[in-house]
Amino acid sequence: MNNDVKFEKDNIVFNYRVAIVIRNNEKILVQKDDRASHYTLPGGRCELGENSINTGMREFKEETGIDITLKKKVGMIENFFVSSFNDKNYHEILIIHEYEFNDYNLYSKSSIANIEEKKKDHLNYIWLSVDELKKTNFKPVIILDMIENKEFQHYIFD
Repeated sequence: MNNDVKFEKDNIVFNYRVAIVIRNNEKILVQKDDRASHYTLPGGRCELGENSINTGMREFKEETGIDITLKKKVGMIENFFVSSFNDKNYHEILIIHEYEFNDYNLYSKSSIANIEEKKKDHLNYIWLSVDELKKTNFKPVIILDMIENKEFQHYIFD
């Protein structure tokens, strides 16, 4: 049974998702789906009865096999967009949290290669700087400003 917090009415999909920020020096771990033209942060949908912090840890473990711990709460975006996958309108609540690896050895160069090679459901992982991400098709782009701020932020992004 799928317990994801997602429902559809008419041509609008409501989605409750958590995005994961993991830093390594000046770089951030991002993902790109082979079927998409943009980069985004790793993460996934909350399940009914699950808080956003646990969602981030569960989703990252499912996708990469790696355990993470919350470092700080970054912000929330009320995100409205049309999906490039199904052309449906989305109303998304996106919670962004910063995490860190439980195993600090994963920040070494040899371990980073293992993360970049990890692939599930068409997802590729790569470390990019904020400056590099500003030159790519990164969505939602407002996250790049949010992750540099020290205060929790709330945006409505349409």
